[in-house]
Amino acid sequence: MAARCLRYLWAFAFGYAFMGVSAAQPPTDNGRFAVEIRSADGLGPPEYVTIPDANRSIISSLFYGNSLHRLTNAPAGTDEPSALRMEYKVEGDSVLIAATVFYGAFDLQNTPGSLEKLRRQTLATHSGKLNDSVAFPEMEQVGLEPVTLRIVTAQPESPYRPLTRSDAPSVQLEYAPFDRTFGTLTLHNLSSKDVNAFRVGSSEETESGDGMEEDKGGLPVLIAPDSSYQARIGVPHSGKPVNGTFVEDPQPQYLILQSVLFADGSYEGDARFAAEMAACAFGAKVQRLRIKRSAEPILADDSLDDGSKIDRIRAEIQQLSASPDAETFAQFHAQYPAFPEDALTKAESHIGRAMMNENESMDHLIQENEPLILKYRPLLTLARWWTLIAEGH
Repeated sequence: MAARCLRYLWAFAFGYAFMGVSAAQPPTDNGRFAVEIRSADGLGPPEYVTIPDANRSIISSLFYGNSLHRLTNAPAGTDEPSALRMEYKVEGDSVLIAATVFYGAFDLQNTPGSLEKLRRQTLATHSGKLNDSVAFPEMEQVGLEPVTLRIVTAQPESPYRPLTRSDAPSVQLEYAPFDRTFGTLTLHNLSSKDVNAFRVGSSEETESGDGMEEDKGGLPVLIAPDSSYQARIGVPHSGKPVNGTFVEDPQPQYLILQSVLFADGSYEGDARFAAEMAACAFGAKVQRLRIKRSAEPILADDSLDDGSKIDRIRAEIQQLSASPDAETFAQFHAQYPAFPEDALTKAESHIGRAMMNENESMDHLIQENEPLILKYRPLLTLARWWTLIAEGH
């Protein structure tokens, strides 16, 4: 958690992420097949994409940045694509895979929307059955090293089944395997208090503090008393190269609920992690209130149309300080009297990160929704959108 405060679920550090490769959201129905994507050099962990039999939505992988390996001997003047998309669909006992390349810059925070605006080229569609390898030599035509995918079963022979442990007595932790890529995490709140945030990690973690956090940043509770919370988490695929081949490490012995932050300001489990989550929630709430106050006079200015108001609000957000002062730190300490003082002091840096994240998140939210607001006015005014969406993002 050293880089920033994480407010979204897929921050599970020992999950299956590839830098420069993003996959579609996990399907909600079981499928027979998955596509295995090996690293280009064969020395990194594979990625798996499960393909539902009832393909009601596009299941795909997007390759960009360092994951696009370019030919060293590509012809001069070759127009280099910025992204490669592989789309998957089950037909009978085969998986169809379509490859499309895109040209030009795109917004990683707004895909596939930003991709749809780019020039594209469909390279080929190939198919494979179980255990087949599917190659795309057509990629050489656009200066890329060909990718070879393999069709495997959706369910692994040995599902990931870690032991579980909760260091927060009032919240139980359970885990159930789903497929090669995901498992289901379930938390049961046995207490009489609302849970605002939690942190899950593994027994294999280092002092870097990597793990999964989910918090609501001062918004409605995450887990009410006598209620449960479920989410998909990534299956670990860590390991090391041995004789030119990637060999996975043994599965972590434990999946641990390390800390829980309650809405009343108390906590259970590791004080350091709880204080960091508290700082993230506190910083986000402080900055959200500052953004609201700076936007109110602009929203109330009847001399401006919604387009002008959006420009003014975004300018205010971009100029809004994300640096907590001594008074902010004092308020943070006062709000969490149950915490050890040293834990709160060490967590203070997370307040500023959360404030910066809130600025960036709100600015992006407004930018992303501006076309919708302007298209559907007067049915959807900026003031109405702000009440429904922006204040509770």
